[in-house]
Amino acid sequence: MGVRQLRLVGFRALATQTLAFSPGLNLLFGDNASGKTSLLEALDIASRGRSFRTQHLSEIARWDGNGEWALDVAHAHAVGDDLLKLRYRGGALESRQQSEVLSREQMARSLPALILGPDLHRLMDDGPKIRRAFMDWALFHVEHTFAEHWRRYQQALRQRNAAIRRQAPRPQIFAWNDSLLSAGTVITQHRRQLVEGLRVHFAATVSTTEMLPAAEIYYRQGWAKDLSFEAALNKADAHIGAQSATPVGPHRGDLELLAGSARVQTTLSRGQQKVFLISLALALANLVHERVGRWPLLAIDDWHAELSDNTAASILDKLRTYQGQRILSSFAAPTTAVAEARLFHVEQGRFSEC
Repeated sequence: MGVRQLRLVGFRALATQTLAFSPGLNLLFGDNASGKTSLLEALDIASRGRSFRTQHLSEIARWDGNGEWALDVAHAHAVGDDLLKLRYRGGALESRQQSEVLSREQMARSLPALILGPDLHRLMDDGPKIRRAFMDWALFHVEHTFAEHWRRYQQALRQRNAAIRRQAPRPQIFAWNDSLLSAGTVITQHRRQLVEGLRVHFAATVSTTEMLPAAEIYYRQGWAKDLSFEAALNKADAHIGAQSATPVGPHRGDLELLAGSARVQTTLSRGQQKVFLISLALALANLVHERVGRWPLLAIDDWHAELSDNTAASILDKLRTYQGQRILSSFAAPTTAVAEARLFHVEQGRFSEC
């Protein structure tokens, strides 16, 4: 799996160009604001139809252009290549593959990619929502019924919360309980199984990393661990009149990140946190391959920042063992030779292979 070739037209400050990537390790380097993050943003959009930088795809068009932009992504899979064509025009994004219009879900299945952008630390600093999305990205790829259960749960939750806010009669609120419980129980089961496997891969990844003391991850299901979802919901429903939303369920779940039994946000330095998060992403990508036999593209923006040279060398060694495609950006060229890597230097929006 991976991107063989990428053509960009009218995309931010990047020049119109075509890049040919290695199926293994690709290293991008260049000054800040030269275009490295924009390239990873293009890959992010190609893999899920959304940008990690903006909710408004119109902002991506070059300032001196016509408000349109385009991406052509030739990507490899087990039986050959596919060409994904994305066109943004008239205020809408259209994606086609072999003349077929693709939904965002179809795009994600076609090109599984784990993109760690410049907001990597949000995975620790922000609330549980971003960590749930991290887990659910993997579940989308390894459990093919997960997306349907997630949609059913979200629909029931929205309707139930709307009924609570308008202070509807209790039977109207509780009418959504069965849908909430059936979908929510499956989601929780899948997340729990995922994190059990992720813990194994994460432990193997950090076992040789001295700068991460007793790094651990746990899944918090979103209600008291000694209760079933049904029992927790029934208990909460006894006080429904004092609520403005459903207080228990997988929508309150979290992936707890710990070091030495304490939260990583308060225990680890920024450099240690980055090592933790890159190790976690590497473990998740390996888990996806273990479950479905596909190597996700792994892209990390500014991977070297906040790391000492020794730590960066250690992390690069770990990333070199990953058998899927890797695209890593940094300010400076690698200080040690990486024989198997394809190097790209970017200057004023144009990439050149070294």
